[in-house]
Amino acid sequence: MRTFIAVLSCLAVIALFVVLLPTPDDASQQQTTQKTTSFSLPENGRYRLTNITLFDGTQWQENATLLVEAGRIVAPDAGQTTSDTVLDIDGQGGIVIPGLIDAHTHSWGNALDQALSFGVTTSLDMFTDLSFFVSKKPQRNNDTPVSEGDLFSSGILVTSPGGHGTEYGFTIPTISIPDEAETFVANRLSEGADYIKIVYDATAGLPTSRSRYTSIDYATLSAVVQAAHDQQALAVVHVMDSTSAEDAVKAGADGLVHTFANGPASDALIAAMKAQDVFVVPTLSILASVAGEGRGRAMIDNSPFSGRLPGAIESAIDNDINVRGLPDDYFLTALNNTRRMHEAGITILAGTDAPNQGTAHGISLHDELALLAESGLSPAEALQAATYGPFSRFDIGERGHLKPGAKADFIVLDKDPRKDIRHTQTIRHIVKNGAKVPAYFERTKNIGSTPDTGEISNFDIDLTPITGKRFVTSSDNIMGGNSSATLQRIENGCNGNGALSVKGEVGNQFPFPWAGALLMFTESLDNGYNLSQFKRIVFDARGTEGTFRLMVMMPGNPRPQERNFAVSAKCERISIELADFTGVDWTNITGIGWMAGATTTPFTLELDNIAFE
Repeated sequence: MRTFIAVLSCLAVIALFVVLLPTPDDASQQQTTQKTTSFSLPENGRYRLTNITLFDGTQWQENATLLVEAGRIVAPDAGQTTSDTVLDIDGQGGIVIPGLIDAHTHSWGNALDQALSFGVTTSLDMFTDLSFFVSKKPQRNNDTPVSEGDLFSSGILVTSPGGHGTEYGFTIPTISIPDEAETFVANRLSEGADYIKIVYDATAGLPTSRSRYTSIDYATLSAVVQAAHDQQALAVVHVMDSTSAEDAVKAGADGLVHTFANGPASDALIAAMKAQDVFVVPTLSILASVAGEGRGRAMIDNSPFSGRLPGAIESAIDNDINVRGLPDDYFLTALNNTRRMHEAGITILAGTDAPNQGTAHGISLHDELALLAESGLSPAEALQAATYGPFSRFDIGERGHLKPGAKADFIVLDKDPRKDIRHTQTIRHIVKNGAKVPAYFERTKNIGSTPDTGEISNFDIDLTPITGKRFVTSSDNIMGGNSSATLQRIENGCNGNGALSVKGEVGNQFPFPWAGALLMFTESLDNGYNLSQFKRIVFDARGTEGTFRLMVMMPGNPRPQERNFAVSAKCERISIELADFTGVDWTNITGIGWMAGATTTPFTLELDNIAFE
């Protein structure tokens, strides 16, 4: 999980379709039926979805019906319990599948709302802020209408001092020796963790390692897995290379929550995984982003989602990590390792690692299914990897299937995913707890306030902007980094009048360092300005010679979009076209930042005459 500069914000308030149930014709106990071809659903009570093709999680049924009562699936011949009336709803030939389960996410902010809008009704989180998890946990036991997907989580992960997971700006407990395992696991479970997620890197500290993090050793890994099992908890292990995977399986892990691409999986590893019934969540989506495969851009340009995605989501999936220096066959190796595991009969589960760079909650799971199909799973097997598969491996209650007793979480599709797994993207309706919820294309678009002028400030009087709320410092210090910045109005700027002076230093204690000035358009960063009428942003700048970044922030997207601009000691007029930013929804911008980065030397930056044109 990577944490970014912007603050996640909630999407627009979601309204559920509400239809009053009909009343019985008389006081007798005879069942009455009301026909309707609309697809509005009652909040509670009993209805029957007819004229559908149904995948219940394990089997397909043609010309099927689905009976729902009080947010649950009930048997077709079940007796009346809450009403003498059943509402017959024509499914109009739709394909009904269980709500999807993403088996590897990191959730905070509006993640569960966004996921649900793409049909992901349950997220299995692999490390998040504990307060967020605790606040969301009660909802999953609720069968009444809700506006978010359900959340299960490991809570705080198991890692070493200085290990992966400690770099996000908040203090977490860590483990150093095997003797700490029993208490460490007990503490996680007492906090509410649903399973134990362990970070392990057998290559940590070796000259060949690409990681800058420490890792627990093998003895501690084994002790934590054993402690989890002793306390009746599932133990899954984050690995990124074959040696770590081999150690995790040897230690008795229940599952691997990444595949690896540093080389082919050995026959011995695959045999051991099969013998011990170890499952794997390959997270091919994030490995594709690491390799710069451009999967997000393909979904933006050529998929059923095209032309209907919010700008924040386009931005999130259109910016791969694209690590330099990887072997040319890096991603192909990941696909081949997944294929070999599947061919050996190892259970494959679908997970994305959203919202890491190049991924987004909800939408990326649909592409993960396509990647699993590219790895050799049939479309039906790929679909099962995001439905019945997670249900069969994680203790998450009756989810991932549509058999009697299950939560009534399902998607109605226009096209059959058995023919092409990408047909999961042809979403017609999404149902959570038996009630219809707005899909991504049904959401009301948030439009920011239109400013009276494009002028930001010439700083002649003070630092108060003409357009926007205020200028503030921004740095990775809020994430535990050691970067810093200060703002000051100076009298003699570029044009001999006032200017904004930014001074600071970019440190080296955060993986993605930054420091600079941020113009906030609103106090909360949850809404902003509609700047779509403008073509460019212009400003005068001078300062430390080098490259700075102009960052654009949007609500609902944890990552700002950025473009570089060059600065020298000479005052220069800089113009950046808004069209040069990909995936930015200019109708609702929450902030603009002028940031230094990628240097440990002190910097200065003077800004003047900022305006949108």
